[in-house]
Amino acid sequence: MKQLLRSTLSDLTYRAMQLSRKNPRGLRILMYHRVTDAHPGKRLCVPVARFAEQMRWLHEHGYRTITFAQAVRAASNTDHSKLVVLTFDDGYEDNFIHAAHIMQRYGFVGTFFVPSAFIAAGPNGHPAEDRPMTWQQLKELAARGHEIGAHSVSHAKLSRIPQDHVVYEVRRCKEDLETGLEQPVHTFCYPSGDYNRRVRNIVQANGYAGACTVEPGANRPGADPFVLTRTEISA
Repeated sequence: MKQLLRSTLSDLTYRAMQLSRKNPRGLRILMYHRVTDAHPGKRLCVPVARFAEQMRWLHEHGYRTITFAQAVRAASNTDHSKLVVLTFDDGYEDNFIHAAHIMQRYGFVGTFFVPSAFIAAGPNGHPAEDRPMTWQQLKELAARGHEIGAHSVSHAKLSRIPQDHVVYEVRRCKEDLETGLEQPVHTFCYPSGDYNRRVRNIVQANGYAGACTVEPGANRPGADPFVLTRTEISA
């Protein structure tokens, strides 16, 4: 079984699932960025076939998915042994073309964290393989049961900019996404995992229900919903 898992999943996913079995009380949130064959060997770009294998493995082993917003609401539950959260950062179109298409085979849902300026700028000036999702694609994801979350306006490192800029990045992203999607946005993802107590409090003060980091580990009952941890899945 161990050999099968290692051949099917990346080492990080293998370790995550092994730890989940040892610690069923912890909710595991997986962190993806790109699902593409356009950048072979690039750390944050998972090849399409490998992603498909990972989703099949989760399905065959009885895992169910919930959105990040649902995870925030379920954080106090004591048994997450067969739940997993799939998150995707940065809003690239390959998330829609490849990731969401593969997830649909198994009835999986995920949360896509997008910087609003990247989406608003549209595809012009980007190579075909590096385009952002469109508003229509984001709306379609939401209609399928996926969640769209905020990832700041400009993907700024929030702990390194003045407080009024942090407020703008956090508040304006929510406003932009809610206008573009015509629905509420409840959750936030710290760009590059960069945050501190001040940033965390600003996110909470601006109407979000929870936020996630890039720090590894499972989330125990009672975890701070504004600093939930994730397991990075990379090439």
